Amino acid sequence: MSRFIIAVAAALCATGAAQAQVTEADLAADAASTGDVLTNGMGRDLQRHSPLTTLNRENVANLVPAWAFSLGGEKQRGQETQPLVHDGIMYITGSYSRMYAIDVRTGKELWQYDARLPEGILPCCDVINRGAAIWGDKVYFGTLDARIVALNAETGDLVWTRPVI
Repeated sequence: MSRFIIAVAAALCATGAAQAQVTEADLAADAASTGDVLTNGMGRDLQRHSPLTTLNRENVANLVPAWAFSLGGEKQRGQETQPLVHDGIMYITGSYSRMYAIDVRTGKELWQYDARLPEGILPCCDVINRGAAIWGDKVYFGTLDARIVALNAETGDLVWTRPVI
């Protein structure tokens, strides 16, 4: 797992910030932000705490679903990822190395990327994915066959893919 973290960090540093939309300052301030969720754990302390006060003990019973989204028919398996949210778009990874971008207001799928795993892959512990990272204008995630994939966050187009060595 530590090789994966090192590879992700190296990949993020190598991409540069010429067209940066999500910056280091944005990531550092994630715990105080009320509009986006840019990091796993909603901040580097991993507390998953929001400073919003709109929802409280008195009104939590009034919550109702705004929309639902399926992560995919026969490919739907365990779900263990925390979504990222940036500028009204939710990025979520699904089983079998897939990534989705969803409009948070409507629940409409904006794009989907399937990393196309090789035939014969035999995972030891299910086919789930534990999430993504966002930096600049790209969203990154790891695949079941040990690759890091960088996608254009707006379009879902593949920017690059590299094996974790």
